[in-house]
Amino acid sequence: MDSISLDSVALEQLHGEQKALLDAIDDLRKHGIGRFVDLPQIIVVGDQSSGKSSVLEAISRVRFPVKDGLCTRFATELVLRTDSHIKVDVRILPQSAPNKATYKFDERSFKKADLPRIVEEAKKQMLEGDAGFSEDVLRIEITSPDVPHLTMVDLPGFYHSEDENQSAAGRIIVDRLAERYMARKNSIILAVISARNQVILQKVLSKVKHHDKHKERTIGIITKPDILTPGTQDEANFIRLAKNLDRSHELSLGWHVLRNRGEMETSSTDEERDEKETKFFEDTLWSSVPSKNRGVAALRKKLSGILLQHIKNNLQGLIESIEDNINSRKAQLERLGDPRSTPRELRTHLDKIASQFHILCLHAVEGNYVDEFFGGLYPGTDATAIDDNRVRKLRAFVRDLNRAFAYVLETKGSRRIILPKSPNNGDNTRLFGSSTLEGQSGRLAEKLTLPTFLLPLVNQYKFKDPEKVTFEQITSELESLSSANQGTEFPGTSNDRLAVKLFQDQSQPWEEIARCHIRLILDITKAFVEKLVGYLVNPDKRTCSAILTEVVDPFFEEKSSALEYKLQELLRHYKSGYPQPLDAEFRALLTQKRQKNIGVDVIRDLIASRPEFFTEEAHKELMKATQSKTTTEFGVDSLIDKCETYYEMSLRTFVDNVIILAVENCLIRDLPSIFTTTRVNKMEDDELERLASESPEVQTERKELRAEYEALKKGLQICNKFKERKAMPVPSILVEPEVPERNPGAPGTSTKATVIPKKFLRTFDNT
Repeated sequence: MDSISLDSVALEQLHGEQKALLDAIDDLRKHGIGRFVDLPQIIVVGDQSSGKSSVLEAISRVRFPVKDGLCTRFATELVLRTDSHIKVDVRILPQSAPNKATYKFDERSFKKADLPRIVEEAKKQMLEGDAGFSEDVLRIEITSPDVPHLTMVDLPGFYHSEDENQSAAGRIIVDRLAERYMARKNSIILAVISARNQVILQKVLSKVKHHDKHKERTIGIITKPDILTPGTQDEANFIRLAKNLDRSHELSLGWHVLRNRGEMETSSTDEERDEKETKFFEDTLWSSVPSKNRGVAALRKKLSGILLQHIKNNLQGLIESIEDNINSRKAQLERLGDPRSTPRELRTHLDKIASQFHILCLHAVEGNYVDEFFGGLYPGTDATAIDDNRVRKLRAFVRDLNRAFAYVLETKGSRRIILPKSPNNGDNTRLFGSSTLEGQSGRLAEKLTLPTFLLPLVNQYKFKDPEKVTFEQITSELESLSSANQGTEFPGTSNDRLAVKLFQDQSQPWEEIARCHIRLILDITKAFVEKLVGYLVNPDKRTCSAILTEVVDPFFEEKSSALEYKLQELLRHYKSGYPQPLDAEFRALLTQKRQKNIGVDVIRDLIASRPEFFTEEAHKELMKATQSKTTTEFGVDSLIDKCETYYEMSLRTFVDNVIILAVENCLIRDLPSIFTTTRVNKMEDDELERLASESPEVQTERKELRAEYEALKKGLQICNKFKERKAMPVPSILVEPEVPERNPGAPGTSTKATVIPKKFLRTFDNT
């Protein structure tokens, strides 16, 4: 390999006296930390033809393209790294198309004048067709024992007008490139302005104000001071700016002025360039600018100190960022598991997944939401929404769905609602098991109370409200049906089988509502299991898909059939069986419903026996009410009372049976057994291969994660060596408290102060 020619003396000035810490940052880059953590670098930004590339060239002594006009059309990263081996790596890093392959140059030698040639070759690869600019990055990485750690970036210049070479679309790309680099908080911004143009007209300063609001990490660079006419106001203004006296553009890191090569000096050597710069500043009014703020040699030293202080100020944040990245990759590696190819390794991997699945699924069924999988206390979204957070907390979701199911069945479970009699009748609404209208008892109204946060769940049950019929209509209908269904009962009574038929007619909606509830439960439990498997297997999509396809889907297909069978079993008695209500409860409820009739009889007796208890107007109203009570030929009121009583008792039992015998016994309790270690141990080798074999993507990802994890750990060790150790504060319990001044003899005061004995303090010191 040919030699790599760089001016090590010039670059060495960037080291300063604190070379060790700067080398530590270089080690971080060497271990690849810069891919994950924002490491310090120097970004040169400025308007078109402001002299950015000349500034980079002066600092690094690497020859950048400095032709007049627009020449920088993409970001060029020059990465200098200290290493015992000499190596040059030149490549194009795709940004706009991540899947695009990285283009690598074959650079076996590198001299300081080679960069323009490389840039021209890169243009052919990066600027396809009529593209004026590219978001891809040309990265030139040079490792050598005689260069310091330093990363410098040359960005396309800002421009204000368009022509055939610089379009409006290109300006957007230029702005986006600058913002991408300037937004990195650990970067030093070299804002280059040309003395050729007025300061206020240069776009770069507005960009600096946006990304560095406090102007803490920006150095202003003034170029081309030699073009100003000596003694003019323009020269005086720029000298004032170089001294950092312009309040409008004052920077914490100050300003610096450089005199770079002129148009006729491109062939001059670096030494000649520096000599002319030194002479210019000594022989002109620019000599009034402090020597530390003018000339490239002073700039190198300044950058060294600024970089060093910047690293120190951000070291703790850098350490925390590295630690976060370490923890993230460690978690990803744990989820990927160890490499697996043999049946034993495959079984071990699946066994671990199955064990974790069983534990977390059992916790979900029990309502134990400690693991991070379940999320925190606050979901971060609307608590009433049916979303990912709700599904993960399975037991809570199932319980709320059960409440919604009970509410819907009670309010929409009967086929018809009996509306109240006319106001003169004074009777209440009659509703088979669904008491939503006015006039119901307090007990039923309480049962129908529903919190607003459950309304989104209730809305999942798409059922119509029951049909409404008047009391007169249902009475007339039942009278006719009683006549058509007479048996051997005594006259004036109805056939009890008619009550059963009426109940079966009223309870028709039960089946579809219960089926809807079971379907919803199946959907959310399957969604929960899929999320849990994805959480445990992530990011191995191949294994996740295989487990879902071969294990989870068959389980839910089987449970869907089992739940439908169970539903028909629970409905069979109500569709075709013989009523078997508990005698005592049935009689008690039936008696309650008949109390109003007894009340009417009592009022009638009081009117006849003790008329003095009633006023004349009350007597008329009560007589009207008692006369309104008519007696039907077949005792239809009694028939309705029996149906309503049996409906209410059966509804409560049916809800309990669906929730416990169907949902809980046939589904929820079996969820932890979907994927168990016992099942894994019984698997044949071919099934293990289908479920747990690694895809090439996973193998590559593990390899990359492992390399990143090791690099980050080494980077953390490097940073910790330079971490300042602060003295631990003395615990307050070990400090003798100050005795407040008090007036001797004042009531409630004591002249003695409570202090910790020195013996006690020595005990703590010894420990």
